Amino acid sequence: MKKITTLLLGIGIASLSYAQQPELAIAKARYNFSHVVDTNKKDKPWKEEMLLVIGRNATMYTSSVRLTQVINFKKHVAEQIKNNGGTLNGATITSNKKQQTIETDYYNFNKENKLFTVEKLMREYLIEEETPKFDWKISKDTLSFSGLKCQKATASFGGRNWIAWFAPELPFPNGPWKLNGLPGLIIDAYDEKKEVVFQFAGFETVNFKPEDKKHISDNEKHLNTDLMGNEIRIPAKAIKVSFAEFKRLKDARNADPYGFAKAQMTGSPMEGLLSVGKQSGGNRNAQPTAATVFNNPIELK
Repeated sequence: MKKITTLLLGIGIASLSYAQQPELAIAKARYNFSHVVDTNKKDKPWKEEMLLVIGRNATMYTSSVRLTQVINFKKHVAEQIKNNGGTLNGATITSNKKQQTIETDYYNFNKENKLFTVEKLMREYLIEEETPKFDWKISKDTLSFSGLKCQKATASFGGRNWIAWFAPELPFPNGPWKLNGLPGLIIDAYDEKKEVVFQFAGFETVNFKPEDKKHISDNEKHLNTDLMGNEIRIPAKAIKVSFAEFKRLKDARNADPYGFAKAQMTGSPMEGLLSVGKQSGGNRNAQPTAATVFNNPIELK
């Protein structure tokens, strides 16, 4: 516990502000994600519905399942506060996490050529890097996905050979996860072994307008659900760390989950819930369980 606290203090718990401006979504693309995380169990890949929120200059790639869980939970908390005289004291807060979800989000800013990876380990941590470059080879092969005419492209990245299908009629140089750099939205993508698959599940435009958020005060934004899924905004309280620092944090969490959680929540309004969570054996973190063998990351190198 003392080592974990020292580690957190060494990194520095502080809110950061970022130059990247929030953007309202103009479109969304959905993907059925499949990932063979354990090569000894290729018949049991991790599966989850993912969402790409698209702005004019930026995108956010996140778990659609987790986003829905968060929206519903915030609605639940807001309702409890309203019914409890404007306070959480004495309120009954029930978790709605019925399944594990991917806890990593990717924010890509095209003009700035920046990629921000945000992952939650109780608190949200952020890693900044340049947007990865893909040396795509575009072929003449075409294929249609739900009426969208797409063209084939191939590239090697992160130790895998990727096949992507992009739609020139959708002029967004982005795609799921870190995939980017084609003259059209990446609709479908997979590595040649099909251990990692992003299968197209739908596309829609968004009619959410700037005036729709004028009535929302800064104090209400943390509970508001109108903007969730309609705005691309790096979490204001995300803590910037390096790759090495984040690995140390994950190692500390895996070695002592309760001690790590206690160090993270000390002094926060949610600290009192920690002992309840320990007694109930609740879901500490929506990640593959300790019993899951994770020997096949998306990026092999």
